[in-house]
Amino acid sequence: MKTTRRLLLGGITAAPLSVRAQTARYPDRPVRFVVAYTAGGAADTAARLIGQRLTEKWGVAVVVENRPGGNTLIATQSVQRAPADGTSFLVVSLSFALNPAMIANLPYEPFRDFTAVGLIASVPNILVVHPSFPATTVSEFVEVLRQRPGEIAVAHTGIGTITHLAGELLYEMTNTRVNSVAYGGSAPAHSDVLSGRVPAMFDSSMLPHIQDGRVRALGVTGARRIPSLPNVPTIAEAGYPGYEASSWYGLVARSDTPPAMVESVSAEIRTILRAQDMQETLVSRAFVPADTTPAQFDAFIREEARRWTDLVRKRNIRADA
Repeated sequence: MKTTRRLLLGGITAAPLSVRAQTARYPDRPVRFVVAYTAGGAADTAARLIGQRLTEKWGVAVVVENRPGGNTLIATQSVQRAPADGTSFLVVSLSFALNPAMIANLPYEPFRDFTAVGLIASVPNILVVHPSFPATTVSEFVEVLRQRPGEIAVAHTGIGTITHLAGELLYEMTNTRVNSVAYGGSAPAHSDVLSGRVPAMFDSSMLPHIQDGRVRALGVTGARRIPSLPNVPTIAEAGYPGYEASSWYGLVARSDTPPAMVESVSAEIRTILRAQDMQETLVSRAFVPADTTPAQFDAFIREEARRWTDLVRKRNIRADA
């Protein structure tokens, strides 16, 4: 009997660390949400809204870490190199899935090295111009581009981001050219657009500046108008049928993160996003709340990659050029 008891206790003590870790309380230490863009943009806002609720629920800090630069590679590799222990998540957008088509020798493969956790929200961009710009409609904007090919500066937050591709889609449809100006994040781009140094931008987080008159909204890039801007048409409505380009933000983790941890975080996020007050907060900021399982988010990322890779190849867009 004593021998059997010792063997049983020995078996418990010798259980693999990975098994014990998965059955322990999770999370039991601070969790990082790594954002590939500067603070203040839509990706950062989405991460902080979810992170705050998770902190309250878990009693463990969720720290949003902004690591812009390198066409999102700095942030991506930060999580790729972190331990696969459920304490590091990457906040991703379209460029995460598109980089393989734009960067040679990319140091990661999205569907091999990472696993989907869940979509947080999508949000249409808005084509905005400085009040001094001579256009009050999308068609007038396009006409200025035609009259001054390659001259008009348009800000974006990096090659292959939706703030870049939303413009490229319109230029492809209208056979126009601009002076495309890349920034390391939304904050510096906003600064130059608000000052008039750069007259235009496609962006999802300019709503407060539209409402206070510091920029003029010409068109919404999504399939529907934004409730807070009911008089601003979609670009499709404005005379460019078939046009649609929305930002989206979600979480991924290293592919070898324990599945139980991935599902736990995904379920928590879905619960948070279903809360009425969270939905109201997101909608007030022009976000469309999501509700996806890891498998559904994985399928969504793959479809977005397929759709936008076609445009990237047609426009010969390279982030490593």
